[in-house]
Amino acid sequence: MEPGLKIGVLDINHGGLLLAGRLRGLGYDAFAVDVYGTKESRTDVPVLRPDEVKGFDVLAAPVHAPAIPLLQRAYAENKLVLTHHELTGFIVRKAGLLKSKCIEVTGTYGKTTACTLLARMFPREDVLLHTSRGLFYNGELIERLSITPANVIRALELAADKHPDLCIFEVSLGLCGIGDASVITTLDRDYPVAGGSKTAREAKLHALKHMKPDSILICESSLKVETTNKLTFGRGGNVFYAPDGRVRYRLPGGMEGWLKIHLKGGFDGRSYRGPALCAAATALATGGKPEEIQQAFEDFDGIDGRMKFSTLQGRVLLDNSNSGLSIDGVERALDAVEEDEGWKVLVVGEEAYNVCDGLDPEKVLTLLSDARFDEAVLVGDRLRRDGEQLSSKGCAHADSLEAGLALALEKTEPGDTIISCVKTWR
Repeated sequence: MEPGLKIGVLDINHGGLLLAGRLRGLGYDAFAVDVYGTKESRTDVPVLRPDEVKGFDVLAAPVHAPAIPLLQRAYAENKLVLTHHELTGFIVRKAGLLKSKCIEVTGTYGKTTACTLLARMFPREDVLLHTSRGLFYNGELIERLSITPANVIRALELAADKHPDLCIFEVSLGLCGIGDASVITTLDRDYPVAGGSKTAREAKLHALKHMKPDSILICESSLKVETTNKLTFGRGGNVFYAPDGRVRYRLPGGMEGWLKIHLKGGFDGRSYRGPALCAAATALATGGKPEEIQQAFEDFDGIDGRMKFSTLQGRVLLDNSNSGLSIDGVERALDAVEEDEGWKVLVVGEEAYNVCDGLDPEKVLTLLSDARFDEAVLVGDRLRRDGEQLSSKGCAHADSLEAGLALALEKTEPGDTIISCVKTWR
């Protein structure tokens, strides 16, 4: 795209302002489009309502954006329409922001865990790690950033003076096409996006069309994607668990061997097996040393908010409260404590000010009849507001995760179990 083009960027809630601002800095006549009536004003970036948009050359929209009339108009007029992922990749390349090896990771779940483990597998390199937990440099938090694609730009700008050897980016709903390795943790548990017009799986697979040349695709062996440069993990793949629990690897270049991945206690091992295998496969594909991959697990005790066990005033606490929580995640948490004795209290819901998409109240309602827990604390205004049915279940209500845990403590005694499943940014 030549400078001077008029480019509209939809959705100021998910990075549209940042993208439009950086385009203007590169010489483009860019503006942001306020799709949801946020009414944010900026002096450096024009912000228009959809009905205020006149002529334009290019339009960019998030992959999850519904087909609003402005987007339909762009297609009807045969305008170039980009995703935020594609536009982010373009800006990163045009501005020369990326100066190191890069790994991009997407998938339905397991992204944060895989990325965090992967960073530990390169102990001799300076690593910039951006996940749903925030932006870290060599383990130190720089800033809390969501994983909307535009924040890849923000992350690189914030770390410009640190000169990392390796950048690892967790990206929501696709890839930006800047990775030397492009990773899909899994496409299981698919869900609709873009107002139900497509699925998350379709959005992520579409992104593979814009992979960086010579980038290696790392994905589950069950994912049938035609590409000349691919490494797979899982049963029948290049990297897989052997019956004795060790990891066997046979890489395309002929390198083969074994890894011993020892997942210690303190978290639900079943939930970490898949992301651990994905991380090991990615490290092997990008120059990681087998001994350092194994060492990454030596003192690893799980990730806060990702199926991690601890104690809280004598109670067993399973912490699965995170920004990517879904009803499936709640189900996995309940499975993990099914055999526990004592009273079990489920703290479930959302901190609405902290997340983009919450938990479906109807699905929460269905879950409340589950026999794997004895009592529930519902968190968030939407669960309080959207159904008197929820209250009729005899559930307590709380405004926040912290308040929900306090109520759970009142309902339990030492030795009992609290299952924390609140969608929030940790």
